[in-house]
Amino acid sequence: MKRSGYGTGRQRSEAVKSAGSHTSGLGSMTDVRADARRNRRQLIVATREAIASRGLDVSALDIATAAGVGVGTLYRRFGTKEALLDAVVLGLYDELCETAQACIERPNPWDGLAEFVMELAGAHRDSRGLAEVTAACERPPSPELAQRTAALQDAVIRLTERAHAADELRADVTWQDIMICSRAPLDTDHCLGVDAGPDGWRRVVTILLDGMRAPGRTTLDAPGPQISQA
Repeated sequence: MKRSGYGTGRQRSEAVKSAGSHTSGLGSMTDVRADARRNRRQLIVATREAIASRGLDVSALDIATAAGVGVGTLYRRFGTKEALLDAVVLGLYDELCETAQACIERPNPWDGLAEFVMELAGAHRDSRGLAEVTAACERPPSPELAQRTAALQDAVIRLTERAHAADELRADVTWQDIMICSRAPLDTDHCLGVDAGPDGWRRVVTILLDGMRAPGRTTLDAPGPQISQA
């Protein structure tokens, strides 16, 4: 009697069990990868929230606890707390770059510039950690951060040039002025018993933007801001 090429019934049964064990192993690996991705997302979200309210001086334990994972998981996923912070900050910079590009594509040059200034000011208000990073000029940034900083500077230059070409922005306002003015509403909540309210900073930015529009009434005598040597 001719044997089947697939083997005996017992051999077929063993083959099915073997295949099942391999499939189970693949399922376990998939679960592990899914857990790793979920842990990474939770750590990113927790870090964004932590630096938004407390700045960069936040501990690895606090981040891990907020993410619902152990500190060991943080180190396995990112190596160091600093690497995690860098990843989050770079993500915030990437979002700003996307916003800047969208503003450049606005048909009206002034609308594009005004929108970006408001968005950048809001980003500084929303994240204490981001505000700390954008203000840091004491030491050179990492290559990745330097690249994104240059991209943002280039975007602001283009927004400024478009507004100048349309005679919407006063001629003596530079792109460096735009950068500095975006930080103006960081400390605008209270003064001498006056409460600005949760959205008071938007009024400050609007007043600043009106002061930038052409034609300017008062000459800007003080030297303009310059790029940090660092």
